[in-house]
Amino acid sequence: MKNSAIGVVGEPGTPPGLSARMLKTRLSISRNARELTAENGFAGFTVEELCARVGISRRTFFNYFATKLDAVFGHAEDGLPAEALERFMNARPVGTVGISPTLLADLVALVREQLRIDDAEIRGVHGFFTILHREPELLARMMKVGPERQAEFTAMVARREGVEADHSGIGMLAHALQFATHRAIERYLASPDGPSLEEEFLSVMRQTRELFGQPLLHGEHPPAP
Repeated sequence: MKNSAIGVVGEPGTPPGLSARMLKTRLSISRNARELTAENGFAGFTVEELCARVGISRRTFFNYFATKLDAVFGHAEDGLPAEALERFMNARPVGTVGISPTLLADLVALVREQLRIDDAEIRGVHGFFTILHREPELLARMMKVGPERQAEFTAMVARREGVEADHSGIGMLAHALQFATHRAIERYLASPDGPSLEEEFLSVMRQTRELFGQPLLHGEHPPAP
């Protein structure tokens, strides 16, 4: 999602089989790869230069990533904190039948937690988001990775709600959250002294809710809050 398109690295729980030290190294490699991309362009630095910046050997780098491009985009599980995902999955009210009445609020809470983690980092690598759309190699990977991670996120939400992974409403909601995250990042980077990234996200979501709270057909009553 945001893990959106690229899976912006936060501070996730330690994945199984990975020590806290190893996770810290993996996150540092991805973070520095994005910073170097923002500063020099994707072709403007080598794996050796990235290793020197992180303080690791070339051999260590290849223990974590197969290519420089993989390092830039990171691992999918590095995007959202494991603890936050667990809270989200367990937040569905007991005894609920069908889509839970707290789904939207639970998802917004999940995204807000990630954005609070990402806030300072996104400001630090803002040039990366501009370069991302200009460099063919980065754009091609984003076009592949983005939909894959979006599908994984949608499937997770569908599992929580006990519906099929291709549930149209869940898919629409996931895309709305992705759009709101991207728009919030754009606004946040454009206004250094403005609202926080989290506040920008909530602003976009409130505008979206206002629109989709309207009746679908003339003569219908608005849906119950």
